[in-house]
Amino acid sequence: MSETKDYVPFYGANALPTPKQSKPVASAARAVGILFVLVFSVRVVHEALKAGRGSIGDGLYLEGHHHGGHWRPLFVGNDESPFPTINVNEGDTLKINIHNDFGLPTTVHWVGVHHKNGATWNDGSAGVTQYPILPRANWTSVFNTTGDWGLKWFLDHTSTPSVDGMYGTVWIRPSPQRPRPYHLVSEDLAEIQDMVDAEESPAHLTVYNYQHKPMDWLLAQLQAEGYDPYCFNSALVNGKGRVHCKPEWLKEIDGKPVDANGCVKQPTGAVAYPDCTPSNGDYEVIETHNRRWMMLNFVNPGLEHPWRISIDNHDMWVVANDGGFVEPQKVQALTLTNAERITVLVKLDQDPDDYAIRFHAWSRLQFLQTYAMLRYPHRHLGHRLGTPMPRPSDANSLLNLDGSLKPATGASLLNKSLLSPYPPLPPPPTSNLTLRFRATGAPDPSNPYITNCSLNGSPWQIFRGLMTPLALQNPHDVAKFPKPNPIVTNLPVGTTVDIILENDLPVSLPMYKHNDPTFMLGSGDNSLSNGTHPFPLYPHAPRLRVAGVAVEDHAAGDDDVSCF
Repeated sequence: MSETKDYVPFYGANALPTPKQSKPVASAARAVGILFVLVFSVRVVHEALKAGRGSIGDGLYLEGHHHGGHWRPLFVGNDESPFPTINVNEGDTLKINIHNDFGLPTTVHWVGVHHKNGATWNDGSAGVTQYPILPRANWTSVFNTTGDWGLKWFLDHTSTPSVDGMYGTVWIRPSPQRPRPYHLVSEDLAEIQDMVDAEESPAHLTVYNYQHKPMDWLLAQLQAEGYDPYCFNSALVNGKGRVHCKPEWLKEIDGKPVDANGCVKQPTGAVAYPDCTPSNGDYEVIETHNRRWMMLNFVNPGLEHPWRISIDNHDMWVVANDGGFVEPQKVQALTLTNAERITVLVKLDQDPDDYAIRFHAWSRLQFLQTYAMLRYPHRHLGHRLGTPMPRPSDANSLLNLDGSLKPATGASLLNKSLLSPYPPLPPPPTSNLTLRFRATGAPDPSNPYITNCSLNGSPWQIFRGLMTPLALQNPHDVAKFPKPNPIVTNLPVGTTVDIILENDLPVSLPMYKHNDPTFMLGSGDNSLSNGTHPFPLYPHAPRLRVAGVAVEDHAAGDDDVSCF
């Protein structure tokens, strides 16, 4: 038997022709093709994704919908940024047809998608598993979502379009057969059913660091003047937001003077944004639709600031992360690091009103805030049509300007070390191999403004994304790569690997491994030497078997140990 269902065409990346506020956020699966239910209860979902950049007016590209009228180049998918959400069910086979209308090569990397049976050829990592998609060319990615669920996201993985608008999400609804931890949130059967129902139409919130200048401009300024692009004009939630200039009283961060955008001034004296002009674009609105429970998926596709998140007058039950369902944890605030996804359930038991979802940059380089609104159905009295949405009052916030918790509130922060898998899934009791990576930076010999970052002193240059992928090369040729290089080869199938990551860089460094998730065994700030581990192991970590490895804390990064 087969079930047929039509989808709206999903064309992707021409520049934005109309303001984003007029477009639905987290739109339903927009696809070309037919949905089939096959013999093994597997559906094949076809999506057409057109990636490109179109022009508006005099050749500029529309960005003004984001926060009140600024124009700049922007990469979009199917005329939107972020790209429209793709919706499927666990067990579907998803086929995504990609057409590249960019003027440069690109790939689409699928973050968090598990590639079965080593089928990483469509992972989207140019130079590693895939050739880039040339301009005007097509590519089809195919995923079997059996055993895989949750919010996934995607971005360019060849050069810089991902920081200029090329990103989007995929929602894989969990199978009815998958065990859920909702009974640990409430024993009420009606509430548990409400939580299950919330999976059908969750709200996805992508929080995105945003610049008024495109990344190629900023990289040129970095090379010429030493401008480090850690300062952002705003942050966007689902492509919406506005410019919030720093408050008058903020003069410095940790003794360092700040500019009008709330950024620590550059040590080289380079300036990208000499002033700050506030804007009045709309915030993203999350409609509750008279539900009793709501599922929210937070994802951070940005490359710089982690975010502290809270919801006015509401608790959050953290029920899943990148790896899947976890033992639930009730919190009032959480930290969302780079590339991370966190799923929460929120009980909707407050009076009808708008409640601020607050995002504060967790950074000592810039104090930056943005908001979304959790809206209960109500009459919006006293607000004239066409006037800007009011900025939420700080009086109702659990967070200080820098993202720290206000002590008087008694709010609890998510403890990620307690997020063990549900159902319980311990890591393997032993490992076959230990890999040790040290993230370092060294001055570029040709340009004093450039720091060359590497693992164990071995960089992976961006130009390699345009060369023959490692996965498609002869293993003997890969073994002949010039030394040193960051390539690990000859791992037997079935190997259990411990990874020790030491961060010498002056920024937080999330370690992201493609394909299957990892077990976090422990982290800390002290040295790891003489076979000891002074940092605590997490509750779900039965062992850490490493000897003679020095793990030291430098600046803002944690030292993480992973097992896969």
